[in-house]
Amino acid sequence: MEAVSGESSFSRNSREQDEGRYSSGNLILWIAAIAVLIGLNFASWSFCMWVFGQPEHPMNYKLLNRLEKLDPIHGFLPFTAPRGKFNSAKDLYAQVYPFNESELRAYNGILKRYYLKNYIERDDVTFLSGEFVIESVQRMGEEDVFQSGIVIRGRSSTFPDVILDLALPSEETPEVFDLPVGGMFQVEESQMCAALLNVERLQDTTMVFTVVPLVTKTPAPSVEEPPGPKTYEFNKNAVITVRTPEKIQIEPERWPISEDIGVIEENPVNALKDEDIEPEVAE
Repeated sequence: MEAVSGESSFSRNSREQDEGRYSSGNLILWIAAIAVLIGLNFASWSFCMWVFGQPEHPMNYKLLNRLEKLDPIHGFLPFTAPRGKFNSAKDLYAQVYPFNESELRAYNGILKRYYLKNYIERDDVTFLSGEFVIESVQRMGEEDVFQSGIVIRGRSSTFPDVILDLALPSEETPEVFDLPVGGMFQVEESQMCAALLNVERLQDTTMVFTVVPLVTKTPAPSVEEPPGPKTYEFNKNAVITVRTPEKIQIEPERWPISEDIGVIEENPVNALKDEDIEPEVAE
């Protein structure tokens, strides 16, 4: 019998077949590994884009703040506030009325996203202005979007289907904030720049617009000094120093900020603490 040697055709053919199968197997494994890596890279990229692109989601907002990848929210001077359009209550109502539930939810997300990003490179901010009839004044607490300050709820004097929540965040909530229910207050344009943050549609098609002033800084007496907080005076007994908080309470979300209208009307509020006068600020 012929001995099988390293030079025999049988040996060479066997080695070539084995090497071919080994190479083919390695190639398939490499292709699979590369495909997995590409998929992981795409998933990671997509996740990062989603987190950084949509900070209004509670999980994203918490993660970005923990990693210190989101600039603190800040206020503006009257001449540095972002540009946008000042809308009357009626005009803004007409804009958002056609939105269905999913469209309104997406719109609210965009409003909050711009606010959390300090309106960087935006010149289309939605502002609200006009005259409103006071329905309530309430203190904001730890469970609210802004954890300290006052929120004034009012109904448009020209278009009653619009209710306004004017949030006035402050480091120190004033002990006295006397705005009589049924009185009037004005949301001014450039002096306040009240930016829209949320729209809530009630069952009777009434809409609640939550706004917050962007102008929360006052020019300093000298160039060397930093700007001071902005003080808003509605009357001599209703004065508040508004300061934009660096972070807001985004989970659990509470929109609108003020309590239900029915509760408000049963318990009109005011920030007086004199025992001889019925308090009108709900905690």
